[in-house]
Amino acid sequence: MKLKTYYQDIYVQYLKGLAPSTVSGYENAWRLYVCPKFGEWELEQIRVRDINLWLTEFDRPGAARKAFKILRQILNAAIADEVYPDDVAEPKFRAVRLPKMPPKEYPRVLTPKQMNQLLRAFYGHEYEPNIICGLWLGLRRSEQCGLQWGDIDLRTGVVHIRRGLQVIDRELLITDVKTHRSMRPNVLPRVAVQRLREIKRERNPKPVDWLLGDNPNPETYARKIQAYAKKQGMYCPAPKYFRHNYSTVMHRLGVPDVDIQYALGHEEFTTTANNYMVLDTTIMRRNARRLEREVLKAGK
Repeated sequence: MKLKTYYQDIYVQYLKGLAPSTVSGYENAWRLYVCPKFGEWELEQIRVRDINLWLTEFDRPGAARKAFKILRQILNAAIADEVYPDDVAEPKFRAVRLPKMPPKEYPRVLTPKQMNQLLRAFYGHEYEPNIICGLWLGLRRSEQCGLQWGDIDLRTGVVHIRRGLQVIDRELLITDVKTHRSMRPNVLPRVAVQRLREIKRERNPKPVDWLLGDNPNPETYARKIQAYAKKQGMYCPAPKYFRHNYSTVMHRLGVPDVDIQYALGHEEFTTTANNYMVLDTTIMRRNARRLEREVLKAGK
């Protein structure tokens, strides 16, 4: 059986139930990278040495890793379906030589003072409610855009994360939250609640109205807020990096790791630490001073 036949007739069934954004990513990797190379190959012909040679053809390590990820998943499924011999390439593909990724570049983190200045700069802006919720709560971009006024209890300050709003393959989609932990309540500080009350009185929205307004579009939202901040002479992280900013600032302030994990809706703290915390010089300097004090104290 050819790989292309297996993918189209069998493997696509396994994609049902996955998040639309995940499916779109897999389909793009298949279409751009895997199918052009191995689509017409018989399954049993695909060996580790062929995969290694293929991976050397990529200019970008990230693209190579993404392409191999989908190929590995397809072949593992084929092994389970007994249409790909498991003695050709063992399931974990330990012999595959993936290109090294360049050092990870972290977004710039705002200080509390800069957060204050940014919130003031967006006073009265059409997207101010989303900026307020996104920055104060460290929401995903899709969660910022998926908020409706009925999700916010302005008596208690509790915000319920119930859905996402994403553009996938040029189509605007209401999506489920990423995991069951993502469907979480979170609490805004009093100053944020007070400002949202004022905005609600001005706009008089219905509970089902989007915070983004009548024509919500996550890409327009991201583009407009960064352009506006630049016009004001200020730095504003892209909305997708509000989570990095939140987790790093809260960690810097000494908030317990488990509380940050819960606020971000992560299943495990390793996800929070590895992907969203920026180990900046403020934390490193603080730790160095702690060590210095202990060493000097011990020498007296």
